[in-house]
Amino acid sequence: MEKIESSISKNPKMFWSYVKSKKNAGAFPNVMTYNNTSACTGQDISNLFASYFNTTFQQPESNDYNTDTSSGTCFSNYTTSISSVEINPTRVLKLLKSLDLSKSGGPDQIPPIFIVNCATSLAEPVTILFRRSLSEGIVPKIWKSAYVTPIFKKGNKSEIENYRPISKICLFSKVLERIVYTDLYEAVKCNLGDEQHGFLRKRSTTSNLILSHEFISEGMEQHAQVDIIYTDYSKCFDRIDHRVLLQKLLSAGIHGDLYRWFCSYVDNRTQAVVLQGYTSDWASVPSGVPQGSILGPLLFILFISDIKSCFKHSHILLYADDMKILKKVHNNLDTHLLQEDLNRFESYCSLNKLQLNVSKCYHVTYTRKKTLIGTGYSLYGQTINKVNTIRDLGVIFDSKLLFDQHIESIVKKAAKALGFITRMSACFRSIKTIKILYCSFVRSHLEYASQVWNPQYEIYKSRIEAIQKKFLKYLDFKARQYSTDYNHRCHRYHFLPLEYRRFTNDVCFLMNIANGTIDCADLVAKLELRTNQLSLRQRPLLSVPFSSTNYRRNAFFARSTSSFNKLPLELNIDLFCTSARTTRQTLAKQFFQQ
Repeated sequence: MEKIESSISKNPKMFWSYVKSKKNAGAFPNVMTYNNTSACTGQDISNLFASYFNTTFQQPESNDYNTDTSSGTCFSNYTTSISSVEINPTRVLKLLKSLDLSKSGGPDQIPPIFIVNCATSLAEPVTILFRRSLSEGIVPKIWKSAYVTPIFKKGNKSEIENYRPISKICLFSKVLERIVYTDLYEAVKCNLGDEQHGFLRKRSTTSNLILSHEFISEGMEQHAQVDIIYTDYSKCFDRIDHRVLLQKLLSAGIHGDLYRWFCSYVDNRTQAVVLQGYTSDWASVPSGVPQGSILGPLLFILFISDIKSCFKHSHILLYADDMKILKKVHNNLDTHLLQEDLNRFESYCSLNKLQLNVSKCYHVTYTRKKTLIGTGYSLYGQTINKVNTIRDLGVIFDSKLLFDQHIESIVKKAAKALGFITRMSACFRSIKTIKILYCSFVRSHLEYASQVWNPQYEIYKSRIEAIQKKFLKYLDFKARQYSTDYNHRCHRYHFLPLEYRRFTNDVCFLMNIANGTIDCADLVAKLELRTNQLSLRQRPLLSVPFSSTNYRRNAFFARSTSSFNKLPLELNIDLFCTSARTTRQTLAKQFFQQ
């Protein structure tokens, strides 16, 4: 137990092994079923999983990819152009040494510990292999193979459909992909669009959610109705047509040797399911972006980067394949314009061979009005389901923008997680270890995207704070200490109250927008400086957006700019120069000195 406790911060796998041994989790049932077929041996179960995972792919019309890029007509209208990638031994050596030793090897059976320990000797020959692969436009077959591990999601453990695949590719392939990714990302990032927030540097789910919340609150402030359509694709990453993908890579400015390399990269890929020492038969992967790869996410967002052309009358926000279509509705004409955009979106999906799951697409109307405008929207002749609440990137939005259901949900999750760590840490003696568990599994639930749903009513604040109060009492019990009140416990164990942490998160996120740590032009455009004052060194520095309703008053920019303006001058926090880390330390120091 002492070994498990001391290794939590450095080797969490040992802790999870201990948890699984207590719960008897991770074991597969002796009999698995799929499509009225049962399997009871390891080999048969592996093949059954392989059959199920292979159903997600779609067969291409043709495997003949055009590798002739001499004409250049596909990308002549684009400003970006990339045909090669620089490979040098220094770059390769750095990446080889940075491999994670806790990971296992891929289909080539080469473990990371061998690569890391022999990196200096391997750098030169591996560089030669990488250069030849790129110049000749050929990816070795073994580098296009993947081991697939089934991971249980929910439901009945004996049913194959309740598992999802996790792919593992060769480590040398990952190193080469990392080099290609770095150069390719810099070349094409200007074509990816401001609407996309997934798989992009300096953007996140929080930046996406803040923009959607600002759009909704602005509409409600203007006494308008805001209609949002939340879309859902069927196995989108697995069903990307390779021919269409390669055409879009040409359009994005990828040509020459690099384009021929991508033709080989997506062609003739294979995978096999590995389960408790058994390996299924190898099967081809005829569609989709490679799972478990470094280039896969970038290829996907390049594939759908032109989707914004469908929406001429509405706005869109994307996080990978999660898309929402936003429109302020003032009259029936606005509903017709939104439906026209949806019709163009249908055509786009058909042209690009994307399958929409209309039954999982939802329509939410955000308004303060009792009488709603319009009767609904449709896709492929099916009416889109209308709901009053929706889980958007982990945050529950309701049609009144109250977030009461979201707060109730995260409090329940945090309470369950707190019960879990108190049971698992019953034998632990280190207060530091228990604090690590709390911050990882409990507080993370209570703070995810708090910039979006930060409550303004005391009843919600107290419900959230009650979780940490209970935990600090547990720490008192473990440490055999007695504290007079909550603030005294916070000072004793060096914890900030959750309300104060949300205040700090607001200020730090605002500063990250201002100093470019968050790269989102739409968020920067919402920052307004007070220019009618004699000296910008005096507070207030920022202009607080006007709001006549509680909805708008508690939106991120109205709340965070007001919080920043109230910071004492003696803290020396500069909006553009002070880092978020320094700001957190300064604000924490201010609290503990009180």
